[in-house]
Amino acid sequence: MRIAAAWCPTWVARAAALAIVSMLGVAHAALASPLEYLPVGDPLEAELRALDILGPLTPGHPLRLPRTDSRPLQRFEIDSLPPAGEAFDLAHRISLERIARVQARDAGPGAAPVPGMTPRFYQRRYADGAGLEFSVGAEGSARFAERGVHYASGTGLHTRLALETDRWLAYTHLVAGHQDSARAFADPISQKTDIIVHTEETYLGYSGADGRWGVQFGRSRWHWGPGEEGSLMLSKTSAALTGLAFHVRIEPLHADGTALSATLKGGGGEQLAAHRLEWQPFDRLRIGLSESARYHSAAWQPLYLMGVVPYILVQRLQVQDEPESTLALRNNVMVGGDVAWRVAPGTRVYAEVLADDLHLTKSITFPNKYAYQLGWEGVGTVHGTRFVWGGEYTRVTRYVYTSFYGRDFVAQGRPLGFPVAPDAARMRVRIACDLSPSWQLATVATRTRKGENTLAEAYVAVPGAPIVDASTFEGIVEETRELEGRARWWPRGGVDVAVTAGYRWVDDAGHVAGARLREAQGTLALQLVR
Repeated sequence: MRIAAAWCPTWVARAAALAIVSMLGVAHAALASPLEYLPVGDPLEAELRALDILGPLTPGHPLRLPRTDSRPLQRFEIDSLPPAGEAFDLAHRISLERIARVQARDAGPGAAPVPGMTPRFYQRRYADGAGLEFSVGAEGSARFAERGVHYASGTGLHTRLALETDRWLAYTHLVAGHQDSARAFADPISQKTDIIVHTEETYLGYSGADGRWGVQFGRSRWHWGPGEEGSLMLSKTSAALTGLAFHVRIEPLHADGTALSATLKGGGGEQLAAHRLEWQPFDRLRIGLSESARYHSAAWQPLYLMGVVPYILVQRLQVQDEPESTLALRNNVMVGGDVAWRVAPGTRVYAEVLADDLHLTKSITFPNKYAYQLGWEGVGTVHGTRFVWGGEYTRVTRYVYTSFYGRDFVAQGRPLGFPVAPDAARMRVRIACDLSPSWQLATVATRTRKGENTLAEAYVAVPGAPIVDASTFEGIVEETRELEGRARWWPRGGVDVAVTAGYRWVDDAGHVAGARLREAQGTLALQLVR
């Protein structure tokens, strides 16, 4: 959800600009509606991450943030953060100020004003406790390269509408703008464009009175794991899914459980079930265990839906009930684990592993399919300036997420997990300099090695053929190196502008030996929301 460049006719752009300027000048009282989910990939997630790395404001007072590695979060889950004024160090204060000016929209009557707050266009609380919110804006991004301009999906005019009553929340986020390949599934607003009205976040939710449990039903994204760019099982980089998610928090154990059932292909009866337990035994340590299953059924099956029975056992129970339906009941299961440890205030290391298909004996002819991710990150200050840095290495072996019998972990042609997969290795290093809560300079460098194996190429055993070593790259390896610099201006909760410039080196481009690509590129991104 990042930011907009002009794609529409001049008169539309002028009208939109006039409307946005007038919106930013209109004042309305902000009233509480904390049940809304913080969208996966929201800029506030980076600030929550920085706070988690920094640790407590004062020694001996744990700062246990919510399930930051099991997102999306609900806004009330981060309401308990201390005010920015209580932070005597710059590193904490910048993140707390950025979070506060966005969260202040949901403050109750009489709350102190927060500098930089951008209230919603319309927001009211009624006598019976019901609430209505309406927000509008222009968001998106445009990438400029020598080969042309590409607009990111979601670039256009955005509206968000939320209705809350008796702990129920109905929410929809509509976009009138560019969607990649939109003409393949919808009639565009303007001919020869991919501009349509679309939504990737619309849901109905309910939360318990104490906030310890909740349910979300609709279309959204999920991200499980500590990965900054992406994760291995369910990643913020995947396509939006239509599903039903249950969440429960066991406060005495500082543990959170989540169960998700989603439909990947309704017409073909392709279903996904996933569940996760995230445990924070100590303020500085997070441990996560996840499992997901792909199965075929016209509707969600009870044993998968309730998310209590390990999926590796569900197929056995179903076959026990219907021995004649073994092939139809066959599922594909992945399991994963992750850990994030703050080794010292301002420094954290993390790791995630994913097992798609592992065999401990050499008599099995199928290759071992797995992935792992290692990361190190930090936050600190130097001469009155905050720096945020990190390095992340991700390795996804061949055939991960694929299935020769149709149970792949793919939605809309993209993996549910890490975006550069399978048969890939990626190293990403980043550093950001926060000059103030409003200004940030950042640099990102990546190196990606990608083999020829794709999501369309599942492993099929051939009698007599040697066992394939999936840990080696297939064919000619394409190597891509990218260096990018960014300047970002974020003066208010609803105003976020970023300009990026970079260069890209590709060797053996398109998996053709000796082919090279050298390309300068830049991005204009903006978010104007009221």
